[in-house]
Amino acid sequence: MHSKIAHFAPRDPGYVLDVSGAAILKSSKHQASAQRFVAFLVSGFVIGAPQPVTFAPSASDFSYIASAPFAISLVFVMYSFSGWNAATYIIGEVDQPERNVPRAMLTGTLIVLVLYVALNAVFLHTAPIGELAGQLDVARISGSHIFGGFGGRIVGAMICFGLISSISAMMWIGPRVMMTMGEDIPILQVFSVRSTGGAPAYAILFQLVVATLMLFTRSFEPVLDFIQFALLYCSFFTVLGVIKLRITQPNLPRPYRAWGYPVTPLVFLLVTGFMMYYLLTQRPLQSAFGILIMLSGLLIYAVFRQRAGGPVTSVPGRE
Repeated sequence: MHSKIAHFAPRDPGYVLDVSGAAILKSSKHQASAQRFVAFLVSGFVIGAPQPVTFAPSASDFSYIASAPFAISLVFVMYSFSGWNAATYIIGEVDQPERNVPRAMLTGTLIVLVLYVALNAVFLHTAPIGELAGQLDVARISGSHIFGGFGGRIVGAMICFGLISSISAMMWIGPRVMMTMGEDIPILQVFSVRSTGGAPAYAILFQLVVATLMLFTRSFEPVLDFIQFALLYCSFFTVLGVIKLRITQPNLPRPYRAWGYPVTPLVFLLVTGFMMYYLLTQRPLQSAFGILIMLSGLLIYAVFRQRAGGPVTSVPGRE
C-alpha cells in the first residue's frame, strides 16, 4: 500500500505528489519500522513549524471536487488503498474466509485511511506547499523541515524501506490471480503450475517480466493511469455484478452481504464512474490501452472458458 498526497498547484491543478508509506504497519515483522513511522507523525505535529494551511472544508471546495483535475488526482490516491480488496485474491488460502476476509478488508482499509490522512496532514503542516508542488520525495522535504537536512534523508530512506513489505505483499497476491486464471482457462494453464512449496512459479515470473517492462518505459504517470483505469474497470463491473446477482438470483447463498446495500454499491459505482469518465476524456491513450487489456481478457475468457481437466502440476525444486 502506498500513501499519496494530491493538491492543486497553479501550474497543474491536478498534480499528484507521490510518497510511499503505510505498508510498514501491515506486519508484526516490521514493528521497529512502525514505531519510527508513528514517531515521525508525532514529531511532525510536536516539533514541526506549522504552515499557514487549514484542513477545514469550505464552500468553494465543491468546485474542485467536481472537476476533472480532482478526478484524475483521485486515480493516483486510489493507489493508497489498492490493497483493500487484495484479501479476496487469496480467499482459497484463508481459514474461515466468510469471517476473516471481511475483517481483513475492513480493518486494513480503516488503518490505511487513518495513516493516509495523518501522513499527508504532517506533510502539509510542516512543509510549504510551494516546496511540495511537483515533487515525488515529499517525505524527505517534510522530514528536512522537522529534523534538518540529514534527518530528512533518513526519513526518505525509512519511507523507501517501507516499500519492501508492499512489494512482498504484491509478489504474494498478484501471481495468485494468474494462478486461478490458469486453473480456470486451458490456454493459461501454464500459470497454474506450482512449485513443490506451492508457489505459482510461472505466474511469479510473468509478473516479474511485466513489471520490468513497465519500468523500462520510464513513464511514471502514464503507466499509473493505464493500470488504474484497468483496475477501476474491473472494480466497477464487479460491484455492478453484485447488484445484478441480487436482482436476478436473490436466493443464492451469501455468507457475506455488503453493508448498506444498495446505497454503498451505488456510491462506489458513482465515484468510480466519475473517475473513469475523466480518465477517458483527459487521458484517452492510457484509457484506451486499459480497455484493450480488459477486452482481450474477456475475449480469452469467452473463447477458452472451459475448465482444464486434470490435477495441477508442480515443478520440483522451484519456489
